[in-house]
Amino acid sequence: MSLLTMALLLAASFALGALPLTSWAVRLLGGGDLRRLGTGNVGVSAAFIHGGKLAGIAAVLAEVGRGILPVLAGRFYFPDAPEIAIALLIPLVAARYAIAGGGGVTNAVWGLLVFSPPVAVSSGIWGLLVWGLAQRWWGKGDRARLFASRCGCLCTPLWVWVWRQSMPEFLAAAGLAVLLAAINIRQGDDMALSKSEQLFSLDDSLDAAICGDKAAKLSQLKRAGFNVPNGWILSQEAGIGHRASGIGHRGNSDDLSISDALIQNLKAKIPNRIIVRSSAAGEDGDFSSAAGQYQTIGPVLTEAELLDGINCCHQSYWTSEAVAYRRQRQLPDTQMAVLIQPYIESQIAGVMFSRNPLDGGSQIIIEALPAGAASVVGGQVTPVHLEVDFSQVETLEENLSALEFSSILDKQIIAELVKQAQAIEAFFHGIPQDIEWSWDGEKIWILQSRPITNLQPFWTRTIAAEVIPGAIRPLTWSINRPLTCGVWGEIFQVVLGDRAANLNFNETATLLGSHAYFNATLLGEIFRMMGLPEQGLEFLLRGQKMGKPPLGKILPSLPGLWRLVQRERALNADFEGDRTSVFIPALQSLEKSVGSWQLAVGNSNNAQCPMPDAQFPMPNSQCPIPNAQFPIPNAQFPMPNYQYLSELFARAEQIQEWLKPITYYNILGPIGLAIRKAIFRVPDEWLDNGNAPEIASVRALQQLAKKLRQAAISQSDETISTPQLTQIFAESSALQAEFAQWLDTYGYLSEVGTDIAVATWREQPEIYQKLIVTMAQKSAVTNLDESRKLGLSFWQKWRLDKCQERTAVKNEISQVYARLLADLRWTFLEIEACGLVMDVFAEAGDIFYLEFGEIQQWIRSGASVGFQDTISQRRDRLLTDRDRPIPPVVYGNLLPNSRQRSIDSATSATGIMQGIPASIGCVEGFIKICRTATTDLGESAIVVVPYTDAGWAPLLLGATAIISEVGGQLSHGAIIAREYKIPAVMNIPEATTRLRDGQKVRVDGYLGTVELLE
Repeated sequence: MSLLTMALLLAASFALGALPLTSWAVRLLGGGDLRRLGTGNVGVSAAFIHGGKLAGIAAVLAEVGRGILPVLAGRFYFPDAPEIAIALLIPLVAARYAIAGGGGVTNAVWGLLVFSPPVAVSSGIWGLLVWGLAQRWWGKGDRARLFASRCGCLCTPLWVWVWRQSMPEFLAAAGLAVLLAAINIRQGDDMALSKSEQLFSLDDSLDAAICGDKAAKLSQLKRAGFNVPNGWILSQEAGIGHRASGIGHRGNSDDLSISDALIQNLKAKIPNRIIVRSSAAGEDGDFSSAAGQYQTIGPVLTEAELLDGINCCHQSYWTSEAVAYRRQRQLPDTQMAVLIQPYIESQIAGVMFSRNPLDGGSQIIIEALPAGAASVVGGQVTPVHLEVDFSQVETLEENLSALEFSSILDKQIIAELVKQAQAIEAFFHGIPQDIEWSWDGEKIWILQSRPITNLQPFWTRTIAAEVIPGAIRPLTWSINRPLTCGVWGEIFQVVLGDRAANLNFNETATLLGSHAYFNATLLGEIFRMMGLPEQGLEFLLRGQKMGKPPLGKILPSLPGLWRLVQRERALNADFEGDRTSVFIPALQSLEKSVGSWQLAVGNSNNAQCPMPDAQFPMPNSQCPIPNAQFPIPNAQFPMPNYQYLSELFARAEQIQEWLKPITYYNILGPIGLAIRKAIFRVPDEWLDNGNAPEIASVRALQQLAKKLRQAAISQSDETISTPQLTQIFAESSALQAEFAQWLDTYGYLSEVGTDIAVATWREQPEIYQKLIVTMAQKSAVTNLDESRKLGLSFWQKWRLDKCQERTAVKNEISQVYARLLADLRWTFLEIEACGLVMDVFAEAGDIFYLEFGEIQQWIRSGASVGFQDTISQRRDRLLTDRDRPIPPVVYGNLLPNSRQRSIDSATSATGIMQGIPASIGCVEGFIKICRTATTDLGESAIVVVPYTDAGWAPLLLGATAIISEVGGQLSHGAIIAREYKIPAVMNIPEATTRLRDGQKVRVDGYLGTVELLE
């Protein structure tokens, strides 16, 4: 009975091994015959390589079950003879090789694992150790891997003896090991073949360094669900040349060595007509397209034509034109992969640009011709040309409706192309795309997508609009740009270390249309080097959230990030040290030098001067107002000469030296606070910004208004009028003294703290005298010093403490930074006052249209110069740029052509503009466009501003609601709006040009919407 049972088990094991389970799995799920593909080995690795992941997984499961079943049967029927369980694997492996065409390693490994886990694990570890040693001896390659695999098989009997101490089991294992090693030596190696002749699929995640940018991008699109034809890639490490003279060597013009099995494999995958396409390193890349440099062959039908097509395509890499292109673009000679795809029988084909390729404007460009797309890009035939404006949803719909459709393109095809172009650009994180497409009569196929290389770099207003908003004069930019770029470069170098050596941080920012932009291309590259997620570019280009960085990619930057964390943790102590040793002495010395000039011009503007106007104090000839338009040279100045100018210029240079460390603190401080708020989950409402200059100044001003109102009430029981308040304020020496003290304390602030061309509060006191009267006229003046009652728990207070100290330090940093910039402005005004006397300048404010270097050259040369033509041209340009719509993103170095747009109920389908909710509340009112903080609001105005900075605080207090073109929930305007419970919506692009004075709107600060009511 025992012999019969054993014979039946041996026969059953042999029969089980003979079943072509892996072959069935690949035929069913991969559509191929493994005996005709690759080496002909019908194994698990071949199933993955030639059948795909699904077929490979099915093959693994089948072979695992096949290996486990005989062992379980042997242990069940012969529990006292465990060697039989091992012996049953021998006929299974033999049949697996002789009949089913496999190697049997997977069966044996899993069978042994079930038989004795220690034996299987020990054999595996031994094989890995041998592999490591073999790699050190032979290097990484197939030889070391195969040697380790065979050693792992042959050492199995030894581990059986070590763990089992049984001679029958040792002999059974030895027989199995010898059989496996013999099969391994005789059988073809599909893994080795896969490295030399692997057909990567567009369904796989492809490495552009191996398969080229074209194939890698198509793979990304296909896996994301876009309609991309199937495709297979002969990689740059493929056998196309390995067995001949080698790939990648110039002058290799001989036909490539490609196996018949590979060609047969390709024809089995694509039985109909085929197209052979290049996919070289650097082709369709981010900075080079190599358009038309390499050959596309098709359609081809036979195996011989396919082989010739691959040879021709590959040899086109070494044409003189292609080599010259790579030299001109400074691209290295590397390798070419070849992409093989089904040939699409096109009825219409063409190319489209997701943005205007000339200037990056908001137009999708579509060009199409009957038949293949090659005729469109070839440039020999004029295609159908369409431009679809998508700057606004309603504009896109109107343009689609108004298009005169050609005889070859109907509305549905164009609408689908527009949809595809926008989706592909969004998929590639907002990078404009050059897309090749084809329509076969049923659906649109995406044949290629690459960046529009001339629209580089990308410039973004994200962050820049907050750091230095508005139109910027040359002097401001020539000082701010090196400061900002230098500090950001220092921070990035701390994180990246030596990897930052090839980065030019001077290109971090630029001026386009007189507005500041940050280099999103450079910052995106830095983000990638730091291991931050791809959404980093979307954050810069489209304002989307960054996302969490993958741990594996960020690991190389952890040492640098730790160094930055250490700096951030030491910021409070470092700033306090510099504040005591550097900044306070610097400000004190400047108070003596600059302050004397301010006192001189201030004496000409006595706060108690007569008020001929019945309502508001007005300057007159006896009471001139020093400001950006009228700096006043006066008798207390030394006579202008170049020695005095040199002293002033030296002071300006010294202030810039002091600005370098405070700019570092002014950038790192907010970054650290934002990180702390995110870690400890502290909302903005918890933080006390009472020491922020823009908050403290308004609170002090409102307290002064409260005193004025109380004084007016004590003198009259009647309704308090504006003339009464004006007269009381002018006649009260106590209020005048308090106002002078307020002006002395906060007079360094301005509308734009980072722009030295903008007048400070101290230079225009009449505006704030008028504001005090306006505040006092209100029936109630809010007590802003009342204690903040948050009702926080102990845990919430602990979290708040982790952020509150940094908030206070950040505000102190802002104060020093603003004061130094104000002193720098006043120094240049002194220089300008001398220049006006010397006829170098024609009018006040001219100096801000010169660059720092030009002023330096004038003063150091001591020669008579004429800047009037230059200043006039720059002033005209600034006036033009100030009123034009400024796009949030610029592609390339040219602002796109744009048209003034005014949104009203006639041009907007919904009449609703969506922005960022900044301060809750819903009000209706009439628009007042305010381009400067000195605009007279009138009654119940909804203020529309291009930006908000510390200097806008007084103006915003008089608004019933705030709409800002830029900014977010952490902008100055949002903080002020929340502080005073004014509804506010931020980030309404081009609001100052899209809306108009007197237009009635509804502002909802909770939803972040602006609804047009007329």
